[in-house]
Amino acid sequence: MRVDEIFELAKDLEPLNRSEILPLSQATGKILASDIIASRSLPAFDNSALDGYAFAYADIASPLKIKGVILAGDKNSYEISKNECYKIMTGAAFPKGSDSVVMIENESFDESGNLIVPPDTPKNNARKIKGEEIEAGELLLAKGSRLTPANIMLLAAQGISYINTFKNPRIAVFSSGNEINEPWSECDKLSIYNANSFGIISALSQNGFKSEYKGILKDKISYIKEAINSCSDYDIIITSGGASKGEADYMSEVLNSLDFKPLFSSIDARPAKPTKCYKKGNKLIFALPGNPMSCLLATYIAVIPFVKRVANWSDYLPKTQIAKFKGSLKFKASRANIVIGTANNGEFRATNDNIYSPSMIRPISLSNSIYISNIGQSEICDNQEIKIYQIS
Repeated sequence: MRVDEIFELAKDLEPLNRSEILPLSQATGKILASDIIASRSLPAFDNSALDGYAFAYADIASPLKIKGVILAGDKNSYEISKNECYKIMTGAAFPKGSDSVVMIENESFDESGNLIVPPDTPKNNARKIKGEEIEAGELLLAKGSRLTPANIMLLAAQGISYINTFKNPRIAVFSSGNEINEPWSECDKLSIYNANSFGIISALSQNGFKSEYKGILKDKISYIKEAINSCSDYDIIITSGGASKGEADYMSEVLNSLDFKPLFSSIDARPAKPTKCYKKGNKLIFALPGNPMSCLLATYIAVIPFVKRVANWSDYLPKTQIAKFKGSLKFKASRANIVIGTANNGEFRATNDNIYSPSMIRPISLSNSIYISNIGQSEICDNQEIKIYQIS
């Protein structure tokens, strides 16, 4: 299946729509489960954006008598008459009759101590008007909004301390293979350390999702089946290894026997091709390649968009940008090819001229973006504009 078809398939997934109430301090990155209507205007009253002197613009040409000082938090009412002003601090309420502020840095006085307003002071200078940002009753944040730090601030400014958010899916992560050893165990020269699971878990965490590492699946059908059955409480299961056509690759056989139906059985892009996704009810299982680079690229291309979609994200696809390719590359036109590289200042450069093995890790550790060629495309030319996907 082509990468664009994988993305279209993600759009058809049904979000989980399970919600929970969280304190704002724990809600960053979560998805809002209901519309939020502003209960108060922002600002809630006319106030000063800086330290200075509040005056009526109609009196700009006259010396102004300073009546006193208004501090932020002062709840008293103040009013100016003609040719009067108040010294005012940032956030303090405007006195009645005033509409502009002279910055304290621009203050000057006549021999009687009256304020002289610089003639170039604009009308409404530094005046924050009630409701200019948000009016009470207005939609503050729509259902499906991602709670960024700025959105958390918006909610806190409304006096909201708890918020209804969509729950993230529960995710289990396995590795697969008799040759795999954990990083904390001894490993002989003919075995390899389990890198894949930790790359998958890290990529999920980078995108705001927690997952649970469940260990290594040995190459035995009964063992794999028991492990899958033990994860009935998880919404998504991710495995790596056992996804291609080797003699000991049993994952497909096990999932078929458990009545999981394939959503796709490969990704038409080297080196992420041996990637599979199965579905049963609302449960998804990914069988990713065993080669580390293939595994991580499949995670970025397929797993992360699917997880985001299930978690009610509206912007679930990888971020893209148009960049100029620097250099030139040739590749097989019979397939789509993933070019790993670095995007910087609108330019994209392939890492190591895109010479890599799917078993490598270092080239992708040096990269922050990928380009995916079209089937039939045999080269990229210098300064050619291309669409690239951000991976870190």
